[in-house]
Amino acid sequence: IAQGNLHHNGYYWRYGVNKKIEKRIPICRLRCLACKVNISILPDFLIPYFQHTLHTIIGRVRRFLNGKKVEGSRQQLEQHVRRFYQNLHWIHSFFADVGHQLGLSKNLKKEALKYVKMIQDFGESTFFRRSWGHLSSYFMGTLILP
Repeated sequence: IAQGNLHHNGYYWRYGVNKKIEKRIPICRLRCLACKVNISILPDFLIPYFQHTLHTIIGRVRRFLNGKKVEGSRQQLEQHVRRFYQNLHWIHSFFADVGHQLGLSKNLKKEALKYVKMIQDFGESTFFRRSWGHLSSYFMGTLILP
């Protein structure tokens, strides 16, 4: 975490894909003058290393889990669903840390549906902001285990 003064260090462009709309979004870069670390400030609707928006990914995963038709790339949907399943324990841990008393059943689809609904009820952006860095990762990120 930067501890000195931050200096605006330009910006770069990123895509945000929502259904069939692609938007180029400027991302602000900052540099800590004390430790020389560069950071980027992502809007809370973008997930690092994903072009689809948080809302789009959650919506596509929910539609898939409910057995509904999902538009878009089948391979990308499979990646999102697989990553969501891989992160179910992470999501469960986050909600337990914020005070929800929940158990995990062996039915992964049932658990995935429960947590998709909880994320939407919690507020997707609120969930993303508050869960950042939980268990050394971020929502939909690859888990980093000690």
